[in-house]
Amino acid sequence: MARTSPAPAPALLDSELLNVFCRVAEARNFSRAAVFLDMAQPIVTRKIKRLEDELGVQLFVRSNRGCELTPEGELLFSRAGGILMQLAQVRDEVSTSSQKVSGTIAIGLPAAAGTLLAPHLMPEVAQRWPDLHVELTEALTGKLMESVATRELSLALVYDPPTDTGLIARPLLMERLHLVGVPRLAKRLDSVKRVQAADLARLPLVLPIRQQVVRVLLEDAFAEAGLPLVPRYEANSPLLLKAMTLQGLGFTVLTLGSMADEVAAGRLVAIPLEDRGMSLSLSLITTKEHGRLRVVQLMADLIEGEVRRMAASGDWPGSPKVIRPAKPLSPA
Repeated sequence: MARTSPAPAPALLDSELLNVFCRVAEARNFSRAAVFLDMAQPIVTRKIKRLEDELGVQLFVRSNRGCELTPEGELLFSRAGGILMQLAQVRDEVSTSSQKVSGTIAIGLPAAAGTLLAPHLMPEVAQRWPDLHVELTEALTGKLMESVATRELSLALVYDPPTDTGLIARPLLMERLHLVGVPRLAKRLDSVKRVQAADLARLPLVLPIRQQVVRVLLEDAFAEAGLPLVPRYEANSPLLLKAMTLQGLGFTVLTLGSMADEVAAGRLVAIPLEDRGMSLSLSLITTKEHGRLRVVQLMADLIEGEVRRMAASGDWPGSPKVIRPAKPLSPA
């Protein structure tokens, strides 16, 4: 009787290839994914080709505008996030059993908070967990929340996160917004004891674009006062807002930490906004899945402790109000 050879075992999916696939699928663009992964684009292309060869299917259709997932790619993408999360949880459990903290954690920070926090945070991480690699990403709150939701980031600091996102949030600070301008322009407000929306309406304003947290707060304040909000200039970058403000093109509205050095040097004047609601809450956010990981919990505790220490010592500009008690970041 003839013997038949057993069917070859299916190849195991490489977690690195899956991670590269997910980044390309999220970006819908090989070049953008390569930047995020800190890889040369040809390497990303080769890894995707290797994964397609292992699976025997085409995962992407490329075009001049980027790339789109094939039906097979959509199926893999719907499962890959869960697979990678399970691998992370296994790694975390094994690491926990040896009390060793290692691997990679991606953290997102807004520009102002990141500039203040990162120089204090990173040496502490290196001292506590020398085998842990931390990747820091700077972006606006909306982008950071999106990146946490899609698991590009494990953890992020954001301003005023909505409560209906499905993410876990731990509020840390309340930061007062300030009206900021060059001394020449600030003289217009010498006789104003308490800056309100009616005062802002008479000033040239350099503001974030619509949908950004500060802009939404200002639009609400102007609407409550029955006034239109018509900025002279708009930008989607804190650096651009700072540059235009330093040039004397108008006043901007930001937390004091965004321009603390320039205010201390006398290049800018900062006036706290006293209207109700003119504050931002700084919160840590993560997903329920990431919140269960020991490394995320440890990092969240370290960030919280460092933020609270800086606020108490005066290292965080603007005398922010510490929010207590803190909510646990891990799901119940």
